[in-house]
Amino acid sequence: MSNGSLKNNMDTAKLKKEETAEQALLTLQSEHQDLQLRYNALFNLNKLSQECEDLNHFYPKVHKTIASLMTAENFYVVTYDQTFNTLEFVYHVDEKDERPEGVIDYDALAGSFTHLVIESSQPLLVNPSLEKQLYENGKITQHGSTGTDWVGVPLLHNDLVIGVMVVQSYNEKVRYTEQDLNMLTFTGQHVVSAMIRLQDKERLTSAVNARTQELMAQIREREKSELLQESLYRISELANDASFDIDAFYSKVHNIVGQLINATNFFIAKYDEESDTIEYVYVVDEESNHDRNYFKKRKLSDHYSELVIRQQKTVLLTKQDMQELFESGQTRKPTSDEQSWLGVPLLYVGKLLGVMVIQSYSPRTIYSEQDAELLNFVSNHVSSAIKRREMSEIERQNHELLEEQVKLRTLALEEEILQRKQAEKKLKHTASHDSLTGLPNRAVFLDLLNHAIACNKRKPELSFAVLFLDLDRFKVVNDSLGHQAGDTLLKLIAYELSSILRGKDTVARLGGDEFVILIEDLESDQKAFDIAQRITDFLTEPFVINNQLVFTGTSIGILFSDKRYNDADTMLRDADTAMYHAKGNGKGRYEVFDASMHQRVQNALSLEADIREAIEWEEFIPYYQPIIQLNNEEIKGFEALARWPSHKRGFVYPDEFIPLAEETNLVQAIDFQILKKSCQQLKLWQDTLLRHDLYVSCNLFCNQFFSATLPDDIERILIETGLKPENLRVELTERALLENTEIVLSNMKALKRLGVKILLDDFGTGYSSLSYLHQFPIDVLKIDRSFINNFHEQNNSRAIIKTIIDLATSLGMATIGEGIESLENAQLLQKMDCLYGQGFYYAKPMPADEMEQYILSH
Repeated sequence: MSNGSLKNNMDTAKLKKEETAEQALLTLQSEHQDLQLRYNALFNLNKLSQECEDLNHFYPKVHKTIASLMTAENFYVVTYDQTFNTLEFVYHVDEKDERPEGVIDYDALAGSFTHLVIESSQPLLVNPSLEKQLYENGKITQHGSTGTDWVGVPLLHNDLVIGVMVVQSYNEKVRYTEQDLNMLTFTGQHVVSAMIRLQDKERLTSAVNARTQELMAQIREREKSELLQESLYRISELANDASFDIDAFYSKVHNIVGQLINATNFFIAKYDEESDTIEYVYVVDEESNHDRNYFKKRKLSDHYSELVIRQQKTVLLTKQDMQELFESGQTRKPTSDEQSWLGVPLLYVGKLLGVMVIQSYSPRTIYSEQDAELLNFVSNHVSSAIKRREMSEIERQNHELLEEQVKLRTLALEEEILQRKQAEKKLKHTASHDSLTGLPNRAVFLDLLNHAIACNKRKPELSFAVLFLDLDRFKVVNDSLGHQAGDTLLKLIAYELSSILRGKDTVARLGGDEFVILIEDLESDQKAFDIAQRITDFLTEPFVINNQLVFTGTSIGILFSDKRYNDADTMLRDADTAMYHAKGNGKGRYEVFDASMHQRVQNALSLEADIREAIEWEEFIPYYQPIIQLNNEEIKGFEALARWPSHKRGFVYPDEFIPLAEETNLVQAIDFQILKKSCQQLKLWQDTLLRHDLYVSCNLFCNQFFSATLPDDIERILIETGLKPENLRVELTERALLENTEIVLSNMKALKRLGVKILLDDFGTGYSSLSYLHQFPIDVLKIDRSFINNFHEQNNSRAIIKTIIDLATSLGMATIGEGIESLENAQLLQKMDCLYGQGFYYAKPMPADEMEQYILSH
């Protein structure tokens, strides 16, 4: 070998030796660096176990430490409880999968890499090829998102797996090696040590806290017991303290109970076993939804307090309990804000005194069984205090009663004398005054009037006047609304009369609906007229009795002082005569007495007697006026009008006898005579003239509609005469619609059901019933003749008639124009869409034989 070759070989060997040394150095440096990293990790983990207060702060920092050793973007720690065979992901950071919540069953992860690590207790590095092989062997199934590499190490304590720590990658550029597996295994061993230390620390802290809470609870219980003893003592003291009343006693009990338990809403109710009633004697309720009657003394019902009374034991209710009790029908419906209710019985020696209740409207205050035991315990002392307080109150009352009895004995004589005087005064007042109105009676008034007569005779300048009042239509009120309503009306009128008069004037009640007034020191006749007018005016206004409008009025007779009169009875008779004259002239007015009135009174009495006789002999007959269809002048029916051909007086006109018949209530008998005779006549015409389409319309006095028997009476007449109901019409005036509306409406409906049609007569001149016309089942409006007769005299008559016709049309009613006296009247009504009419233009009222000829000729 040449020297050159040797030298080259030596150089090559030297070079290889240097390379080997360099490689060894690099390996040593890498091992040193790896060792340094492990040391730092170990140091950090040890430091973490000392610094972290709990595991929730520990795991994130472990993640950070692992990330300093290797790529660990996806990292989780799962703990394993071998006793319960459960898993919990206590820490989980993953870019794809969500953290499983809560404790899960161990078998739920069967077939996962985590499950393999726990089962084998060995670290596991999974790359794609190994993953495929494990799948093919059936050792794993898909759990979570598919990744690139997965590294998991068991967390071992005393050779038992207590969990798994995992790092995984979804990135092809991030791959794990055995070195990473060793690094994670090394770290896991120290993580376990730190976990155990922190778990022991948490258990110790928990034990310390529990013991601390136990000690604090003992302290609170001791303080609560001392407070309870103090409260019971204070309740006992309340019963013996008489310096405040019973309401203050309950309030103080409330304050004491409120120191032991939340008693913002507090009730005490007393129970009376004899009457089986409950009464809330103390109530503090921040959101009371009860009306006042709830707290008054009442019979037991469906409230929660009644549960305590019936069961005589503590009742604790939640919101759900209240709803269930309601649904089962045991109690009332709970309000939306009631949250908790606690009631205890107040028992004294086995006897139920009442109920003590606390209630919560806040979900933050829900009463417990412990609260129920406490309140029940306190209730025993409250019951004793209440009973002692009641006994003390009874003793106090007995003492006061004894003192009062002593006073009464001392004053007995004076009291007896006083009562005797009062009794005498009362008897004197009763003997001299009307018991209903309190006004002076007839005897007192006659004495005062005799005294006024005597004074006038001595001093003629001391003039006076007597006003005799008789109420119009009082009998209608009494018969329709009852005597109680009539009495109420009389008392109201008596009060109003007293308020109108001067202090020196006197108003007295003679009886029934008659009043008299004595006006003394009369300056002029006009003064009496003014007073009479004021009385007439105010009595035209309606009274409200039993929520119903009642209309009345008065007729007044006035008699002035005169030297010819020597006694009160004679003056009263003549004042009565003047009143009767006023009533005969239209009511609602006053008349001054003159001598001619005696004859008029006698005439009225004679006429009344003849009317009664004419009714008995059925002298009243119907006259018929045809009702015409305006567009073709065809006869549609007749109005039957009462006429009186008297065998004594000759032919008596309606305006001579009807007002008196109405006043004396004889008009009803006349109406029924006319009704029956008209039905008989129409039935005869139907049979002989074959005019079955005709109808007859009969007037009924408004008082007829106030009688409940009206429908039966009309039906009986129809049966007796054989006339069909559809061939009968009945007419009433507007006045009937304003009084006793309920019975009037009932009668009208009954007649409609029978088949009888109803006409409203003289519409437009009565009591302005326009506003409630639609309430009544009326078929036809009869337009009053005053509008038709004034077509030319009053420009607004046509507008009024048009309004009435339009109103009737809108309400489904027909119209009849009354008092048509010319062709022009008929044509104007027809142009306004009035369907029917009657009047002298077509025919005057006529007896049956003349009307029969009229029918045949038309």
